[in-house]
Amino acid sequence: MQDDPARKFFWLALKIGGGVLLLLALLFGGIITYVVHEKRKWDKLTDTHDLKQRATKMGAGYVADRKGAALVVGVTQRGKRAVLGFGRVSSTNAAPPDAQTLFEIGSLTKVFTAIALARLELDGKVNLTNSLRASLPEKVALAQGLGPVTLLHLATHTSGLPRLPGNLDTSEANLANPYAKYRAEELYEFLASAKPNNPPGRLMDYSNVGFALLGHVLTLKAEQPYEDLVRGTLLEPLGMANTAIRLSDEQRARLTRGHSPKGEEVSGWDFDVFAPTGAFRSSADDMLAFIEANLGAAETPVGRSLSRARQLQKTGEAGDLPLGWQREVTLQGGLEIYWHNGGTGGYVSFIGFNRAQRIGVLVLANYGDAMAGKFDVDKIGMDLLKLGSKVSME
Repeated sequence: MQDDPARKFFWLALKIGGGVLLLLALLFGGIITYVVHEKRKWDKLTDTHDLKQRATKMGAGYVADRKGAALVVGVTQRGKRAVLGFGRVSSTNAAPPDAQTLFEIGSLTKVFTAIALARLELDGKVNLTNSLRASLPEKVALAQGLGPVTLLHLATHTSGLPRLPGNLDTSEANLANPYAKYRAEELYEFLASAKPNNPPGRLMDYSNVGFALLGHVLTLKAEQPYEDLVRGTLLEPLGMANTAIRLSDEQRARLTRGHSPKGEEVSGWDFDVFAPTGAFRSSADDMLAFIEANLGAAETPVGRSLSRARQLQKTGEAGDLPLGWQREVTLQGGLEIYWHNGGTGGYVSFIGFNRAQRIGVLVLANYGDAMAGKFDVDKIGMDLLKLGSKVSME
């Protein structure tokens, strides 16, 4: 009788590493099984013409678990658009949020910063290969290891800089609004003694301080405040009048109040030099207009800037990456998805699109799920993007 290979591996695994090999094999097998299962589900998917109803079920499930939540799901698919609101705008307004309700969008702001970089590059004002040394005032001291860092490294999270600067006040008293008092002077102080986690170009390692630095450099090159730079580059050409850092009184009245992960109302976040990482507020209407501009191919200055930001750039060992965006090619159908998420103390957001299928999804919520490591909004957005590649809205 021949030995059973599986049985031989079992006993070997128990002898080597106290069963670690067996656990790794079981884990790997479980992952493979899950991937195969999900791919079969996607392969069998047919157009049931009910994407909107599926989105409604997801949105209702989200607010059911969160007291006082407001959630907006926006879908644009092959020229058709839907905006679905769930929960209530505020404790004094029981109406569901709509396409004009404003939310903090957190790190979706980083994509705007990357598009501003693309525009300045196309205009010949900067180059992706410009070094930090060449981009900052001479008086700014740079720690050893930062010399080779370029604007491309900053825009693709491959600079090696840590997620946050070491001199950011992380005391309990400051966490309610952590970036409000951090200014360019503190950023320069950090750069003088910063210790990169990796050499530039080696790994993609998400860095908020990297994008704060990128946006600061862009304001110096453009000789404009950050919000004005983004407004002229992106917001005004696309008619995104309700996307702003400084809100008018009328806009502030439409801003839903943020909540902590425990459901307590919290104040919003304010930004100074860290504005390029997460300062913007926006509405579903505006963000859907932004998605639709990315789904098109307009030969305009803003259209070329959007295209340039999506273009993959060679960063080194980290691979080929777009500017600002996260990019995923799914195992289900090989869908190329550009996406980003965001989170502040009282809000979470997701945006993503698949150009081949002309489908885009936006999700905005007034709960600080990211502070508790919850990614339910991301899951809603990704699930709808994948479903929307086969299932139509009606």
